Amino acid sequence: MRQYITSTAGAGVKFIKRLISDNSFRKESGLIVVEGERTLADLPDGVKVKTLYVLEEKADKFARFFSLCGDVNVCTPNVMRAVSSATTPSGIVAVAEIPPARKTGDKLIILDGITDPGNMGTIIRTAAALGGYDVLCIDCCSVTSPKAVRASMGGIFRVNIKEIGKEDAEEYTRGYKIFALDMHGENVYNISASEFTGKFAVAAGGEAFGISPQLKERAERIISLPMPGNMESLNAAVSLAVTLYTIEYALK
Repeated sequence: MRQYITSTAGAGVKFIKRLISDNSFRKESGLIVVEGERTLADLPDGVKVKTLYVLEEKADKFARFFSLCGDVNVCTPNVMRAVSSATTPSGIVAVAEIPPARKTGDKLIILDGITDPGNMGTIIRTAAALGGYDVLCIDCCSVTSPKAVRASMGGIFRVNIKEIGKEDAEEYTRGYKIFALDMHGENVYNISASEFTGKFAVAAGGEAFGISPQLKERAERIISLPMPGNMESLNAAVSLAVTLYTIEYALK
């Protein structure tokens, strides 16, 4: 069904606004808000889009997306601003089902206390680009927040992600050889490639406090990236991306 919407007071608009602001509601409904032409164009097969909002002046440009679902809403600028979390809305917003988490595989990214949704989304995008890595989030910001979803560039639909609390961390990391990123660790380029075999995990901590002492104690190795420029540290998403690509390509 296609309809034209001019009011922000409707139930559909209120529903999306709640999805944007309420993490518990996203989990309860199993739905997230997806914004942007590039992200929607790259959606994997099988992703179920429930509702689509398109700015009226861009309806022709985005007409190719109308086949994603049966519920298409062409809307005015005030409605688009209401259903978008972006400062400058792109003109197309969708509501899609959250992919269910599966059992984690042999290669794992552990995120311990990541609080910045931009970093979270970038890390998920990196995991999607590499392929083969699952993501375990321990007491992190929501992976389904609009900012994290935008930063992931659709990676959230391509990566197996599990969100847990610290009380469950030992259970979910049991059996993995953990390499924990820390500024005082040993140079990752000095570690043999044979170390990164079997079930292993690369862990990165939050922006303010790093990896928790509990996870660091369980780590097989504490590793770091060389910084000849004498910087104290790198952004969590950057350091993790460089480390993962090093493991996958430079050391093998």
